[in-house]
Amino acid sequence: MSALVFLEIRLKFIVVMSANRVDKTVRTGYNVSYHTKQNRHRRDGIVRMDYIINAQDAQVLVSADGEVVALEDRRYDWKERRERNMKLYELYEKAGYPDYAVRAKDCATFLEFATPDGGERKLRTANFCKMRLCPMCIGRRARKSAWKLSKVLDLVEAEHEVKFIFLTLTMRNVVDGKYLGAALGELTDAWDRFLKLRPIVRSVRGYFRAIEITRGNGITKEDKGYHPHIHVILAVDRDYFSKASRKSGKYLNQSDLVLFWQKALRVDYLPSVDISTTKAKRKRGGVESASLAAAKEGAKYPVKDDDYIDPKLPEDRAIEILRDYTEALRKRRLIAFGGWMKEAAKKLDAEDLEGGDLVHVDEDDVIREDVKLLIERFCWHFGAGDYILSGREISVPLSDRKGSGTKYLKEQKEKLRESGKELPNGRQWSEEWAKVQSEKNARGGQAG
Repeated sequence: MSALVFLEIRLKFIVVMSANRVDKTVRTGYNVSYHTKQNRHRRDGIVRMDYIINAQDAQVLVSADGEVVALEDRRYDWKERRERNMKLYELYEKAGYPDYAVRAKDCATFLEFATPDGGERKLRTANFCKMRLCPMCIGRRARKSAWKLSKVLDLVEAEHEVKFIFLTLTMRNVVDGKYLGAALGELTDAWDRFLKLRPIVRSVRGYFRAIEITRGNGITKEDKGYHPHIHVILAVDRDYFSKASRKSGKYLNQSDLVLFWQKALRVDYLPSVDISTTKAKRKRGGVESASLAAAKEGAKYPVKDDDYIDPKLPEDRAIEILRDYTEALRKRRLIAFGGWMKEAAKKLDAEDLEGGDLVHVDEDDVIREDVKLLIERFCWHFGAGDYILSGREISVPLSDRKGSGTKYLKEQKEKLRESGKELPNGRQWSEEWAKVQSEKNARGGQAG
Protein backbone atom coordinates (compact mmCIF):
# COMPACT_ATOMS: atom_id res chain seq x y z
CA MET A 1 0.00 0.00 0.00
CA SER A 2 1.22 3.48 -0.81
CA ALA A 3 -0.08 6.43 1.19
CA LEU A 4 -0.33 10.16 0.55
CA VAL A 5 -1.10 12.43 3.47
CA PHE A 6 -4.28 14.28 2.57
CA LEU A 7 -7.38 14.25 4.77
CA GLU A 8 -9.04 12.07 7.37
CA ILE A 9 -11.09 9.52 5.48
CA ARG A 10 -13.34 6.58 6.03
CA LEU A 11 -13.03 3.72 3.55
CA LYS A 12 -15.96 1.88 2.08
CA PHE A 13 -15.20 -1.22 0.02
CA ILE A 14 -17.78 -2.54 -2.40
CA VAL A 15 -16.95 -6.01 -3.65
CA VAL A 16 -18.87 -7.32 -6.63
CA MET A 17 -18.32 -11.08 -7.07
CA SER A 18 -19.30 -11.74 -10.68
CA ALA A 19 -18.82 -15.52 -10.55
CA ASN A 20 -21.35 -16.14 -7.80
CA ARG A 21 -23.33 -12.92 -8.46
CA VAL A 22 -23.07 -12.03 -4.79
CA ASP A 23 -22.74 -8.40 -3.67
CA LYS A 24 -20.93 -7.84 -0.40
CA THR A 25 -20.34 -4.54 1.33
CA VAL A 26 -17.66 -4.32 3.97
CA ARG A 27 -17.19 -1.11 5.98
CA THR A 28 -14.14 -0.50 8.12
CA GLY A 29 -14.97 0.97 11.50
CA TYR A 30 -11.83 3.05 11.91
CA ASN A 31 -10.52 6.36 10.64
CA VAL A 32 -7.12 6.83 9.06
CA SER A 33 -5.23 10.10 8.89
CA TYR A 34 -4.08 9.76 5.30
CA HIS A 35 -5.48 9.21 1.85
CA THR A 36 -4.74 5.65 0.72
CA LYS A 37 -4.65 4.19 -2.74
CA GLN A 38 -4.70 0.40 -2.78
CA ASN A 39 -4.18 -2.07 -5.61
CA ARG A 40 -7.37 -3.71 -6.76
CA HIS A 41 -7.36 -7.52 -6.61
CA ARG A 42 -9.22 -9.68 -9.10
CA ARG A 43 -10.29 -13.10 -7.81
CA ASP A 44 -13.17 -14.23 -10.01
CA GLY A 45 -14.62 -10.77 -9.61
CA ILE A 46 -14.02 -7.04 -9.47
CA VAL A 47 -13.15 -4.96 -6.45
CA ARG A 48 -14.29 -1.32 -6.57
CA MET A 49 -13.28 1.16 -3.89
CA ASP A 50 -15.24 4.29 -3.02
CA TYR A 51 -13.73 6.69 -0.55
CA ILE A 52 -15.88 8.85 1.69
CA ILE A 53 -13.82 11.76 2.93
CA ASN A 54 -14.98 13.60 6.02
CA ALA A 55 -13.29 16.98 6.31
CA GLN A 56 -14.61 20.09 8.01
CA ASP A 57 -18.01 18.40 8.38
CA ALA A 58 -18.24 17.95 4.59
CA GLN A 59 -18.63 14.63 2.79
CA VAL A 60 -16.56 14.18 -0.35
CA LEU A 61 -16.65 11.29 -2.83
CA VAL A 62 -13.42 10.04 -4.32
CA SER A 63 -13.16 7.90 -7.45
CA ALA A 64 -11.96 4.30 -7.44
CA ASP A 65 -8.59 5.57 -8.64
CA GLY A 66 -8.25 7.81 -5.60
CA GLU A 67 -9.09 11.05 -7.40
CA VAL A 68 -11.21 13.81 -5.91
CA VAL A 69 -13.82 14.90 -8.47
CA ALA A 70 -13.92 18.69 -8.91
CA LEU A 71 -16.65 20.60 -10.74
CA GLU A 72 -16.10 21.44 -14.40
CA ASP A 73 -18.71 23.45 -16.29
CA ARG A 74 -17.96 24.90 -19.72
CA ARG A 75 -20.90 27.32 -19.47
CA TYR A 76 -19.97 28.99 -16.19
CA ASP A 77 -16.79 29.41 -14.14
CA TRP A 78 -18.17 28.54 -10.72
CA LYS A 79 -14.81 28.40 -8.96
CA GLU A 80 -13.72 31.84 -10.15
CA ARG A 81 -17.02 33.37 -9.02
CA ARG A 82 -16.80 31.69 -5.61
CA GLU A 83 -13.28 33.04 -5.13
CA ARG A 84 -14.60 36.53 -5.82
CA ASN A 85 -17.38 35.90 -3.29
CA MET A 86 -14.78 35.07 -0.67
CA LYS A 87 -13.09 38.39 -1.40
CA LEU A 88 -16.46 40.15 -1.03
CA TYR A 89 -16.90 38.36 2.30
CA GLU A 90 -13.58 39.78 3.52
CA LEU A 91 -14.40 43.29 2.31
CA TYR A 92 -17.85 43.29 3.89
CA GLU A 93 -16.38 42.17 7.23
CA LYS A 94 -13.85 44.99 7.16
CA ALA A 95 -16.47 47.50 5.96
CA GLY A 96 -18.65 46.78 9.00
CA TYR A 97 -21.44 44.69 7.40
CA PRO A 98 -21.21 41.33 9.24
CA ASP A 99 -24.62 40.07 8.03
CA TYR A 100 -23.77 40.75 4.38
CA ALA A 101 -20.37 39.13 4.91
CA VAL A 102 -21.95 35.88 6.12
CA ARG A 103 -24.40 35.83 3.19
CA ALA A 104 -21.54 36.34 0.71
CA LYS A 105 -19.50 33.56 2.33
CA ASP A 106 -22.41 31.10 2.27
CA CYS A 107 -23.61 31.91 -1.26
CA ALA A 108 -23.59 28.97 -3.71
CA THR A 109 -21.76 26.61 -1.35
CA PHE A 110 -24.11 23.84 -2.56
CA LEU A 111 -24.82 23.09 -6.22
CA GLU A 112 -26.96 20.23 -7.52
CA PHE A 113 -26.83 19.34 -11.21
CA ALA A 114 -29.00 17.04 -13.32
CA THR A 115 -27.85 15.31 -16.50
CA PRO A 116 -30.28 13.36 -18.71
CA ASP A 117 -29.00 10.38 -20.68
CA GLY A 118 -26.98 11.78 -23.57
CA GLY A 119 -27.79 15.35 -22.54
CA GLU A 120 -25.98 18.29 -20.99
CA ARG A 121 -25.49 18.86 -17.29
CA LYS A 122 -27.75 21.63 -15.96
CA LEU A 123 -28.08 23.33 -12.59
CA ARG A 124 -31.04 21.99 -10.61
CA THR A 125 -30.68 23.50 -7.13
CA ALA A 126 -28.38 26.02 -5.43
CA ASN A 127 -28.26 28.27 -2.37
CA PHE A 128 -27.78 31.78 -3.79
CA CYS A 129 -27.66 34.82 -1.48
CA LYS A 130 -29.30 37.15 -4.09
CA MET A 131 -27.45 40.23 -2.84
CA ARG A 132 -27.06 43.02 -5.39
CA LEU A 133 -23.26 43.21 -5.11
CA CYS A 134 -22.60 39.46 -4.98
CA PRO A 135 -20.28 38.43 -7.86
CA MET A 136 -21.95 35.02 -8.11
CA CYS A 137 -25.47 36.43 -8.31
CA ILE A 138 -24.65 39.44 -10.52
CA GLY A 139 -23.78 37.29 -13.53
CA ARG A 140 -26.75 34.96 -13.19
CA ARG A 141 -29.19 37.82 -12.61
CA ALA A 142 -27.93 39.62 -15.73
CA ARG A 143 -28.45 36.45 -17.80
CA LYS A 144 -31.97 35.99 -16.45
CA SER A 145 -32.85 39.65 -17.00
CA ALA A 146 -31.62 39.59 -20.61
CA TRP A 147 -33.58 36.40 -21.32
CA LYS A 148 -36.84 37.70 -19.84
CA LEU A 149 -36.44 41.14 -21.37
CA SER A 150 -35.88 39.65 -24.82
CA LYS A 151 -39.17 37.75 -24.42
CA VAL A 152 -40.92 41.01 -23.53
CA LEU A 153 -39.51 42.73 -26.61
CA ASP A 154 -40.51 39.79 -28.82
CA LEU A 155 -44.09 39.95 -27.51
CA VAL A 156 -44.33 43.72 -28.04
CA GLU A 157 -43.01 43.27 -31.57
CA ALA A 158 -45.54 40.52 -32.25
CA GLU A 159 -48.51 42.51 -30.95
CA HIS A 160 -47.64 45.96 -32.31
CA GLU A 161 -45.99 47.56 -35.33
CA VAL A 162 -42.90 48.86 -33.53
CA LYS A 163 -39.22 49.57 -33.74
CA PHE A 164 -36.84 49.73 -30.77
CA ILE A 165 -34.41 52.54 -30.00
CA PHE A 166 -31.58 52.36 -27.51
CA LEU A 167 -31.10 55.54 -25.45
CA THR A 168 -28.52 56.48 -22.82
CA LEU A 169 -29.15 59.46 -20.53
CA THR A 170 -26.39 60.76 -18.30
CA MET A 171 -25.60 63.30 -15.61
CA ARG A 172 -22.38 64.74 -14.21
CA ASN A 173 -20.11 62.44 -12.21
CA VAL A 174 -20.48 62.17 -8.46
CA VAL A 175 -17.04 62.65 -6.90
CA ASP A 176 -17.97 62.01 -3.28
CA GLY A 177 -19.62 58.63 -2.73
CA LYS A 178 -21.78 59.83 0.15
CA TYR A 179 -23.83 61.80 -2.39
CA LEU A 180 -24.29 58.87 -4.78
CA GLY A 181 -27.67 57.82 -3.36
CA ALA A 182 -29.03 61.37 -3.70
CA ALA A 183 -27.77 61.49 -7.30
CA LEU A 184 -29.64 58.29 -8.13
CA GLY A 185 -32.78 59.84 -6.68
CA GLU A 186 -32.34 62.92 -8.89
CA LEU A 187 -31.80 60.67 -11.90
CA THR A 188 -35.06 58.73 -11.43
CA ASP A 189 -37.03 61.93 -10.69
CA ALA A 190 -35.66 63.44 -13.90
CA TRP A 191 -36.72 60.33 -15.83
CA ASP A 192 -40.28 60.67 -14.53
CA ARG A 193 -40.36 64.31 -15.65
CA PHE A 194 -38.85 63.34 -19.02
CA LEU A 195 -41.71 60.93 -19.69
CA LYS A 196 -44.30 63.65 -19.10
CA LEU A 197 -42.91 66.02 -21.74
CA ARG A 198 -45.39 66.37 -24.60
CA PRO A 199 -43.00 65.36 -27.44
CA ILE A 200 -42.02 62.21 -25.53
CA VAL A 201 -45.64 61.28 -24.80
CA ARG A 202 -46.46 61.68 -28.51
CA SER A 203 -43.54 59.56 -29.76
CA VAL A 204 -42.93 56.80 -27.19
CA ARG A 205 -45.24 53.74 -27.01
CA GLY A 206 -43.38 51.86 -24.32
CA TYR A 207 -40.06 51.66 -22.52
CA PHE A 208 -37.67 49.70 -20.35
CA ARG A 209 -35.20 51.66 -18.26
CA ALA A 210 -32.33 50.53 -16.04
CA ILE A 211 -29.86 52.47 -13.92
CA GLU A 212 -26.15 51.71 -14.20
CA ILE A 213 -23.16 53.12 -12.28
CA THR A 214 -19.64 52.97 -13.65
CA ARG A 215 -16.33 54.36 -12.42
CA GLY A 216 -12.67 54.38 -13.35
CA ASN A 217 -10.35 52.28 -11.21
CA GLY A 218 -7.63 54.90 -11.17
CA ILE A 219 -5.24 52.41 -12.80
CA THR A 220 -6.28 51.50 -16.34
CA LYS A 221 -8.95 54.21 -16.46
CA GLU A 222 -8.89 57.59 -14.75
CA ASP A 223 -10.99 57.71 -11.60
CA LYS A 224 -13.28 60.72 -11.99
CA GLY A 225 -15.81 59.51 -9.44
CA TYR A 226 -19.05 57.65 -9.98
CA HIS A 227 -20.89 57.96 -13.28
CA PRO A 228 -24.63 57.20 -12.85
CA HIS A 229 -26.70 56.98 -16.02
CA ILE A 230 -29.85 55.40 -17.44
CA HIS A 231 -30.07 52.82 -20.22
CA VAL A 232 -33.44 52.93 -22.00
CA ILE A 233 -35.07 50.81 -24.69
CA LEU A 234 -37.87 52.80 -26.33
CA ALA A 235 -40.67 51.29 -28.38
CA VAL A 236 -41.72 53.65 -31.20
CA ASP A 237 -44.05 53.32 -34.17
CA ARG A 238 -42.64 51.56 -37.21
CA ASP A 239 -42.90 54.78 -39.24
CA TYR A 240 -40.85 56.70 -36.66
CA PHE A 241 -37.96 57.32 -39.08
CA SER A 242 -40.20 58.25 -42.04
CA LYS A 243 -40.26 61.68 -43.68
CA ALA A 244 -43.82 62.17 -42.46
CA SER A 245 -42.75 61.59 -38.84
CA ARG A 246 -39.84 64.01 -39.24
CA LYS A 247 -42.18 66.70 -40.55
CA SER A 248 -44.83 66.12 -37.89
CA GLY A 249 -42.29 66.22 -35.05
CA LYS A 250 -42.86 62.63 -33.96
CA TYR A 251 -39.23 61.86 -34.84
CA LEU A 252 -36.85 63.19 -32.16
CA ASN A 253 -33.29 63.91 -33.17
CA GLN A 254 -30.40 63.90 -30.71
CA SER A 255 -30.25 67.67 -30.25
CA ASP A 256 -33.95 67.66 -29.28
CA LEU A 257 -33.38 64.85 -26.80
CA VAL A 258 -30.42 66.65 -25.19
CA LEU A 259 -32.61 69.72 -24.56
CA PHE A 260 -35.52 67.62 -23.27
CA TRP A 261 -33.23 65.71 -20.89
CA GLN A 262 -31.59 68.94 -19.68
CA LYS A 263 -35.03 70.33 -18.89
CA ALA A 264 -36.04 67.16 -17.04
CA LEU A 265 -32.75 66.99 -15.16
CA ARG A 266 -33.04 70.68 -14.22
CA VAL A 267 -29.37 71.51 -14.78
CA ASP A 268 -27.54 74.43 -16.39
CA TYR A 269 -25.26 72.24 -18.53
CA LEU A 270 -25.95 70.11 -21.62
CA PRO A 271 -25.92 66.47 -20.47
CA SER A 272 -24.62 63.72 -22.71
CA VAL A 273 -27.32 61.77 -24.56
CA ASP A 274 -26.63 58.85 -26.88
CA ILE A 275 -29.23 57.33 -29.21
CA SER A 276 -29.01 54.37 -31.59
CA THR A 277 -31.21 51.77 -33.24
CA THR A 278 -31.16 48.13 -32.18
CA LYS A 279 -29.68 45.74 -34.70
CA ALA A 280 -29.17 42.01 -35.03
CA LYS A 281 -25.63 40.84 -34.31
CA ARG A 282 -23.64 38.09 -35.92
CA LYS A 283 -22.53 35.50 -33.37
CA ARG A 284 -20.65 32.26 -33.65
CA GLY A 285 -23.13 29.69 -34.85
CA GLY A 286 -25.75 32.13 -36.12
CA VAL A 287 -27.28 35.58 -35.80
CA GLU A 288 -28.45 37.08 -32.54
CA SER A 289 -31.85 38.78 -32.88
CA ALA A 290 -32.13 42.55 -32.52
CA SER A 291 -34.39 42.12 -29.48
CA LEU A 292 -31.92 39.82 -27.71
CA ALA A 293 -29.00 42.11 -28.53
CA ALA A 294 -30.95 45.09 -27.14
CA ALA A 295 -31.97 43.09 -24.06
CA LYS A 296 -28.38 42.14 -23.26
CA GLU A 297 -27.31 45.76 -23.49
CA GLY A 298 -30.32 47.14 -21.61
CA ALA A 299 -30.27 44.51 -18.86
CA LYS A 300 -26.69 45.18 -17.80
CA TYR A 301 -26.43 44.94 -14.06
CA PRO A 302 -26.28 48.29 -12.17
CA VAL A 303 -22.66 47.82 -11.10
CA LYS A 304 -19.67 45.70 -12.07
CA ASP A 305 -18.00 43.72 -9.31
CA ASP A 306 -14.64 44.65 -10.89
CA ASP A 307 -15.22 48.10 -9.41
CA TYR A 308 -14.53 46.82 -5.88
CA ILE A 309 -12.98 43.38 -6.39
CA ASP A 310 -9.72 44.07 -8.18
CA PRO A 311 -6.29 42.84 -7.01
CA LYS A 312 -4.74 46.10 -8.23
CA LEU A 313 -7.14 48.20 -6.16
CA PRO A 314 -5.92 49.25 -2.68
CA GLU A 315 -8.01 47.53 -0.02
CA ASP A 316 -9.05 50.75 1.72
CA ARG A 317 -10.33 52.13 -1.59
CA ALA A 318 -12.17 48.86 -2.35
CA ILE A 319 -13.88 49.02 1.06
CA GLU A 320 -14.87 52.64 0.46
CA ILE A 321 -16.38 51.84 -2.96
CA LEU A 322 -18.23 48.81 -1.60
CA ARG A 323 -19.67 50.91 1.22
CA ASP A 324 -20.76 53.65 -1.22
CA TYR A 325 -22.52 51.14 -3.51
CA THR A 326 -24.16 49.30 -0.61
CA GLU A 327 -25.67 52.46 0.84
CA ALA A 328 -26.62 54.05 -2.50
CA LEU A 329 -28.42 50.96 -3.83
CA ARG A 330 -30.17 49.96 -0.61
CA LYS A 331 -33.96 49.56 -1.13
CA ARG A 332 -33.80 51.34 -4.47
CA ARG A 333 -35.76 50.30 -7.55
CA LEU A 334 -33.31 50.20 -10.43
CA ILE A 335 -35.46 49.01 -13.35
CA ALA A 336 -38.93 49.87 -14.66
CA PHE A 337 -41.28 49.13 -17.57
CA GLY A 338 -43.85 51.45 -19.12
CA GLY A 339 -46.53 51.49 -21.81
CA TRP A 340 -46.69 48.52 -24.17
CA MET A 341 -43.61 46.97 -22.57
CA LYS A 342 -45.19 47.02 -19.13
CA GLU A 343 -48.29 45.30 -20.53
CA ALA A 344 -46.14 42.61 -22.15
CA ALA A 345 -44.01 42.14 -19.01
CA LYS A 346 -47.17 41.65 -16.95
CA LYS A 347 -48.44 38.98 -19.36
CA LEU A 348 -45.11 37.14 -19.14
CA ASP A 349 -44.72 37.60 -15.37
CA ALA A 350 -41.46 39.43 -16.05
CA GLU A 351 -42.05 42.72 -14.26
CA ASP A 352 -39.53 41.94 -11.50
CA LEU A 353 -36.24 41.19 -13.27
CA GLU A 354 -34.15 41.61 -10.12
CA GLY A 355 -35.85 39.13 -7.82
CA GLY A 356 -36.86 35.51 -8.06
CA ASP A 357 -35.15 32.36 -9.24
CA LEU A 358 -31.43 32.45 -10.10
CA VAL A 359 -31.19 28.74 -10.88
CA HIS A 360 -33.13 28.73 -14.16
CA VAL A 361 -31.86 31.87 -15.87
CA ASP A 362 -32.67 31.11 -19.51
CA GLU A 363 -34.65 28.70 -21.64
CA ASP A 364 -31.67 26.32 -21.95
CA ASP A 365 -31.81 25.69 -18.18
CA VAL A 366 -35.16 23.87 -18.27
CA ILE A 367 -34.85 20.33 -16.86
CA ARG A 368 -37.23 17.51 -17.71
CA GLU A 369 -38.16 15.69 -14.53
CA ASP A 370 -40.03 12.91 -16.37
CA VAL A 371 -36.84 11.17 -17.54
CA LYS A 372 -34.01 9.43 -15.73
CA LEU A 373 -31.43 11.90 -14.49
CA LEU A 374 -27.93 11.63 -13.13
CA ILE A 375 -27.98 13.82 -10.02
CA GLU A 376 -24.63 15.19 -8.86
CA ARG A 377 -24.10 17.35 -5.79
CA PHE A 378 -21.06 19.57 -5.39
CA CYS A 379 -20.11 21.42 -2.22
CA TRP A 380 -17.61 24.22 -1.87
CA HIS A 381 -14.66 22.89 0.12
CA PHE A 382 -13.06 25.82 1.93
CA GLY A 383 -9.80 23.95 2.49
CA ALA A 384 -9.40 22.83 -1.12
CA GLY A 385 -10.78 26.08 -2.52
CA ASP A 386 -12.92 24.29 -5.09
CA TYR A 387 -16.26 22.58 -5.69
CA ILE A 388 -15.89 18.89 -4.81
CA LEU A 389 -18.32 16.10 -5.64
CA SER A 390 -20.18 15.07 -2.48
CA GLY A 391 -22.96 12.85 -3.85
CA ARG A 392 -24.15 11.08 -6.98
CA GLU A 393 -27.34 9.14 -7.69
CA ILE A 394 -29.85 8.24 -10.39
CA SER A 395 -33.25 9.90 -10.18
CA VAL A 396 -35.96 7.65 -11.63
CA PRO A 397 -39.24 9.30 -12.74
CA LEU A 398 -42.30 8.17 -10.84
CA SER A 399 -43.82 6.71 -13.99
CA ASP A 400 -41.00 4.11 -14.05
CA ARG A 401 -41.34 3.12 -10.40
CA LYS A 402 -43.20 0.01 -9.34
CA GLY A 403 -45.71 -0.17 -6.53
CA SER A 404 -49.19 0.90 -5.60
CA GLY A 405 -48.03 4.52 -5.21
CA THR A 406 -47.75 4.84 -9.01
CA LYS A 407 -51.46 4.12 -9.41
CA TYR A 408 -52.27 6.69 -6.72
CA LEU A 409 -50.19 9.41 -8.41
CA LYS A 410 -51.68 8.69 -11.83
CA GLU A 411 -55.13 9.19 -10.33
CA GLN A 412 -53.99 12.49 -8.82
CA LYS A 413 -52.64 13.64 -12.21
CA GLU A 414 -55.96 12.86 -13.88
CA LYS A 415 -57.82 14.89 -11.24
CA LEU A 416 -55.52 17.87 -11.80
CA ARG A 417 -55.95 17.67 -15.59
CA GLU A 418 -59.73 17.58 -15.25
CA SER A 419 -59.67 20.63 -12.96
CA GLY A 420 -57.43 22.53 -15.41
CA LYS A 421 -54.68 23.06 -12.83
CA GLU A 422 -50.99 23.11 -13.65
CA LEU A 423 -49.23 19.77 -13.18
CA PRO A 424 -46.40 19.72 -10.59
CA ASN A 425 -42.84 18.94 -11.66
CA GLY A 426 -41.02 15.69 -10.96
CA ARG A 427 -39.64 16.80 -7.62
CA GLN A 428 -43.08 17.81 -6.35
CA TRP A 429 -44.46 14.40 -7.39
CA SER A 430 -41.58 12.78 -5.47
CA GLU A 431 -42.55 14.75 -2.38
CA GLU A 432 -46.17 13.66 -2.83
CA TRP A 433 -45.07 10.02 -3.13
CA ALA A 434 -42.99 10.33 0.06
CA LYS A 435 -46.08 11.70 1.81
CA VAL A 436 -48.15 8.74 0.57
CA GLN A 437 -45.53 6.27 1.77
CA SER A 438 -45.41 7.93 5.18
CA GLU A 439 -49.20 7.70 5.56
CA LYS A 440 -49.09 4.11 4.37
CA ASN A 441 -46.52 3.14 6.98
CA ALA A 442 -48.48 4.94 9.70
CA ARG A 443 -51.68 3.01 9.06
CA GLY A 444 -50.00 -0.23 7.99
CA GLY A 445 -52.01 -0.43 4.78
CA GLN A 446 -51.68 0.08 1.02
CA ALA A 447 -51.49 3.45 -0.73
CA GLY A 448 -54.13 4.08 -3.34
